Order: sequence, then C-alpha cells, then structure tokens
Amino acid sequence: MKKKPLINILITCTNSQVAPSIISLIKNHPDYNISVIGVDVVSEKDNNNTQFLDKYYQVPMGDNKNYISTIKKIVKKNKVRVIFVGSDEEVLSLAENKKDFKNNFNCEVCCSPLRAVKITTNKYKLMMKLKKNKIDVGKVYSLNKLKDLRLYAEKLGYPKNKFIIKPKFGRGSKGFRVVIDDYDKYQSFYSRDTINISLDELEEVFRIRPKKILNYLVMEYLPGNKYSADILVNNGKIVSMVIRNNWKTPKVNPPTQLADIVFDKDVRKYVTKIVKCMNFDFFIQIEVGRNYQGKPILIESNTRLDATIPITTGLGINFFHEMITYSLTGKFRPNLPDYKNYHKKLRFVRYWQHCFKEL
Repeated sequence: MKKKPLINILITCTNSQVAPSIISLIKNHPDYNISVIGVDVVSEKDNNNTQFLDKYYQVPMGDNKNYISTIKKIVKKNKVRVIFVGSDEEVLSLAENKKDFKNNFNCEVCCSPLRAVKITTNKYKLMMKLKKNKIDVGKVYSLNKLKDLRLYAEKLGYPKNKFIIKPKFGRGSKGFRVVIDDYDKYQSFYSRDTINISLDELEEVFRIRPKKILNYLVMEYLPGNKYSADILVNNGKIVSMVIRNNWKTPKVNPPTQLADIVFDKDVRKYVTKIVKCMNFDFFIQIEVGRNYQGKPILIESNTRLDATIPITTGLGINFFHEMITYSLTGKFRPNLPDYKNYHKKLRFVRYWQHCFKEL
C-alpha cells in the first residue's frame, strides 16, 4: 500500500467552540496524512482545544501589524502547505499576502483574491456592486449622520414596517438590531432578547457616540426563511453548493445549531448570479432571506470559512478535503457532486461533547 504524503495545514481561530469538529474533518484525507497546526490570540494554556491539534501557536489579532510576519514564521518553520482562515480580520490580511505565501513558501491561502475579499467584507459595498449589476438587494442605505436614521427609517416604511440596522464590517451579531416601533420591553428584558430596539432608543445610542453611525447601514427587514449557501468555487465557477434553511428568526447567536439542507431553486439561482458577479475562489458563503413577496434578497456574504461547513458532510461531501485537494493539485476532484435534489430530507443538529484538560 502506497504511503500517503504528510501535509501540514494551518487553521486559525482554534479556540472557537466549533474547532474540534472542523479539525476532525480536516484530518482523514483519502490522499494525504494531515498534521493540523492551530493558531489563535489566546495563550496555549487558555486555548481549550490544543489537545485536538498537532501543534499550537499564539498569534496577534489579524489586523495587527505583526500578524503576517508571525504567520510567515510559523509557515516557514513547519513547511505549511495550506491555510484555512476563520475570521474577517485574518482573511483581509492573508488575502493581501496570498501571492507572497504561494510564491515564497509554496503555501496556499484558502480564500478569494484580495479585491473580492475587500468588497465582500464591506456589506454595503457588496450590495452596491450587486445592485450595479442588476441583482436585487432590496432597500439598503448607508448612514452618514444621525438625522439619516429617521430619514431612511421612513423610506423603509417605519413605523409600519420594522427594519434592520447592522455594521458594514463585522461578524456574528454584534451591532445587529431589529428596529421596531412597539415591542414588549419587559418581555425583551426578561427573556434576554436584545434583538429589538425602537427608533427613539436607537437615536439615543448614537447621540452618545455620533461618529460611530458611519460604520452602519440600514436595510429592509426580511420576514421569510433565512438561507445560507456554502459554495466551493474554482476561479469564479461554482463547483458544488449546499444550501441550508436556518428558518425565519434572524441568526443572532452563531454558530448555527439547527438547519435543514434544502434545494430551493430560486435561492440557488439568486446566489449563482452573485457568484458570477464576483471573482470568488475556493469558498464563499452567501446568506439570503425572503422578503414580504417571497423573493430571495442578500443578507451578507463571507469569504472566510463558515462555522457550519460541516453540514456539507450530510450530502457526503467534505468541503475541507476538497479545498485541500484544490490547494495542492490546482483542481477539484473530478465528478464532485453538486446536488440539485436529494433522495431524503436532512436536518443538521449540532451537539456538544466534553473533555478534560490537564492544568
């Protein structure tokens, strides 16, 4: 039996709660023996997942001036061939140095080219580019000053219609709110629901920090089902796509705990238009929601790796293995499935295990 070559792979954000699942999926590649090197901003003592890694290094934040030089040292020392990126800050920094890593270290950063990353990371810029290319992104406005809040709220149909405010840059649910005229403040307090806010309350927040409003956009509320499409891409061409239905409630406590694998044709058609408009590579995640008319509308997109990529294994496709193959050979596996339907309905359910770490 032919011995499989050893490949060192670096993965970022390894102190996250989803890291053990992702690490296990990266390993057991059919063609390579994989050694996983993890990095994060916390010390080795404070990282809860080092026991799942072959090596661990503490690194600066992704936007720190010393981040790239630190990663280069790790890559050089360990002959790292592939980097999987888990945060927005890191994907921006690594995309900017993508060619350098390839040319000088023979290391592939699994992300899109810098221009696509820059546009996608800015939610408003992405929407404006898509709108320019005749792709419907609904009603969306960039905030520049405090009085814009009430002006655009009216354009979005407030107070009759609720609307969304969220940061142009950012991940998770930080700064995300549903602006609604009338809601039960006690029930919101009692249930720890911080998703709702009134326009008056929102204006009060930005009166305290008026310059921060430049960092935000407002957009129409999408009442229908919310979807995430995880997509493998070869220089702008879709190779495989897995769509999940996250249901109607806005996702404010990532990572996804429950989701159904679906094959909605209109969602697939809509996200395909977005991919064709952008020069994505390796992987892209696109989130959409249905408006009041039931049409898919963009919520946001991510060029960094998504925490719920493990859902793709429900259809027998390991996206991590496919990206490793693409990184090392320059092409995806022949006949890689891209299902338009499936013989059974599948629900993704995340559950947690436990372990003990010696202090």
